[in-house]
Amino acid sequence: MWWRFPHNPTAYDDDWEDQPAQGSLFKWGLGLLAPLLLAGYGVHAIATRQATFGGQVSTSLAGANAFAFGAAWLSAGLFLHCHYFWGNIYDQAWPAVLGKILSACGFIAGLGCVLIHNGIFGK
Repeated sequence: MWWRFPHNPTAYDDDWEDQPAQGSLFKWGLGLLAPLLLAGYGVHAIATRQATFGGQVSTSLAGANAFAFGAAWLSAGLFLHCHYFWGNIYDQAWPAVLGKILSACGFIAGLGCVLIHNGIFGK
């Protein structure tokens, strides 16, 4: 695991940059079902321009903030799909790696917009 020093991942560790864990649960559950749920929430936030998240203390986003938050959720779904689905079919093929890089950039950009717009500007 990650707390071992020095970090020496085995075939059973999933470190997001190498080949993902093998099996139908990982391929179809984390590679197809989970990304569809994340993307569904992202599309809903983009389409309605409203997003609410949190537990006992929830935060509501509207307008451009909800759009950016929805884009971050879409990017997270794409990252999981590229890693677990395409990573299980084609071992480290360039489309899967490129998809993970681009979706990570989209996730960082979406959450960065929300954090800067809400956290710094307070809008």
